[in-house]
This record gives sequence, C-alpha cells and structure tokens, in this order.
Amino acid sequence: MPSVSDQARRQVLANLSALPHYSSFAEHRGRLTRVVLAAAATFEAPSLCVLGAGNCFDLDLNALAQCYSAIHLVDIDANALARASERQEKSTQQRLVLHAPVDCSGLLDRIERWARFEVTPAELLSHAERTARQMRDELESPFDVVLSSCILSQMQLSVLEVLTDRHRLFQAVRLTLNLTHLRTLAELTRPAGCALFATDASSSELHRFPNLPPNADFRPLLSELVSQGRVFDFADPSQLATQLRDDPVLRRAFDEFRPCDAWVWTNGPDTEFLVYAARLRRL
Repeated sequence: MPSVSDQARRQVLANLSALPHYSSFAEHRGRLTRVVLAAAATFEAPSLCVLGAGNCFDLDLNALAQCYSAIHLVDIDANALARASERQEKSTQQRLVLHAPVDCSGLLDRIERWARFEVTPAELLSHAERTARQMRDELESPFDVVLSSCILSQMQLSVLEVLTDRHRLFQAVRLTLNLTHLRTLAELTRPAGCALFATDASSSELHRFPNLPPNADFRPLLSELVSQGRVFDFADPSQLATQLRDDPVLRRAFDEFRPCDAWVWTNGPDTEFLVYAARLRRL
C-alpha cells in the first residue's frame, strides 16, 4: 500500500514531469484563464485563491494580475509554487501569496489509518466540516473568487492508489472527499463571491475527442459522455449537482451547479482530457 509520503512524492514528480510541456497547455490555459477573468468582472480589486496551483501551467498569472489585487496560490508542492512565482513579471510577483505545503483533502495524515479500518463513523462524517474550517483558518480567507484548478482528480487518484477500488470504504471515502472539497470552496468564498470548479472529466484513454476549432464549446460532448457513463464518476456534473442539493450546508451556500464551459486539455504529447468549469455563486 502506498504511504502518505509516496502520495506527496508522486505529486512532486508529476509537477516535474510536466515542466517540458508548458506549450501543450496553451488552449487549456487560455480557456481557464478566461473563466477566471470573467469572474473578476463584478468585483472591484478582487482577491483570488487557486487550489491546486502546482506549476501554474493552467493559468496566465500575468493576465490575472491585471484584474486581481491578490492571488493566493495553494498546493502541496512548495517547490512548484516557487518555480511558478519566479517565472512571472515582477509586478505580478508582488500580488502573489504562496501557501505550501497544504493538503487540501485533509486525508494525507489519516488515509493509511482509514485503510486499516481505524476510523469511526463520527470521524468520517465530520471530516468535511473539520477540513473546510481548517483550510479557512490556514488560508486566512474568505476570498472574492476561489478556483479549484483540476485538483479534485489528483486527490481522488491518491485515494484510489491507497485504498484501491476493492476496499470496503472506497466509495464512502470518495464521496467524503467530494463533499470535503465542495465544503472547502464554500468556506473559502465570501458571501456574494464566486467559486469556480474546474476538473478533468474524461480522458483520451476512454474517448477519442473530435478535432473542433479552437474555442469550441465541448459541453454537448460532455453531456453525451455523461449519458453514456464515460466520465470519471467523481467528476460527473449531475452527481455533483445532486450532492449540492442534498447537503444542507452546500444548499445554503451555493446556487445551481452547472458547467459554464468545456474544452479539451492537451497534457503532454500523448494525453488529452475533457475539462469543464462550473461557476457557483456564493449565496
């Protein structure tokens, strides 16, 4: 069974392996940056928090610094954030606040214990609220705009690698992690603010994506793949929408969960992901 240190090391290695592929992120970077820029339009000198910032290949920080007064970058890999900051213009660097190492899942110090069934129902049920409040206190939030930058899939992969899908707690922990992440977005976003949720939903290993023009809207394809059951179950927008409606805290925190854009992310020479973003208004 992989250890906690193995999971943290895996993410560091993933960030290092992506360094030669900055140019392949161009379409993904442009699309996600536009979503984040659009969210800034209703605020004056807003603050931004990015969960899972990593190498920051997902975002054009220099463009965002033209709209956001402060940009908080959060990740478990401190070296990746440092490299990302060093690449930016000096004026942009002055707006960056780095938070690392931060475990956004709240699981790394307990997942091995849970794998041994050393967990009570009360601990499992309280995990989402406890982790979300710890994140709020650690990051000194709230913020005007909070972005989950394709981090949910990374955290879910860690759960899969430690527990495997044959573990009796796997589905319970997977749902708990989704709830924890959505609750974290609610805690970090100020009232009347905006939470942005972006995730990879399907990969080229599951589906060959059509060659559409740049800036094409892939939401019809996303809907088709959802209906066929060919998206990652944790990223299924219909399931996430149900979780928001069913959880009393999230129901009071956010309006409807609905993708606002979808596109194909070319991640290196061999892999493509279908990505979507949802914009959640904080009530």
